[in-house]
Amino acid sequence: MRLPLDAHLRPIQKLALWAFTAVFGSAPSPVLIASYNKSFFGNGWAPCMKKGMRSATEWSVGEVELFAAFVSRLNSCGY
Repeated sequence: MRLPLDAHLRPIQKLALWAFTAVFGSAPSPVLIASYNKSFFGNGWAPCMKKGMRSATEWSVGEVELFAAFVSRLNSCGY
């Protein structure tokens, strides 16, 4: 069961997610989670995710994103 992560968004967040979905087809789960409760996920979770995704000095940003998408696919998780 997936939580309805867009149910408690402010109007500006709903508009941003609508625009993102209109352009790209869907919003990735990390974006939905970070938007769900900004004071809980956004402020504490985003810096942690950024450090984890950007601290690999051996890989480029594109390689890290590709690896994350591949792992998400293996875990049947929409990236």
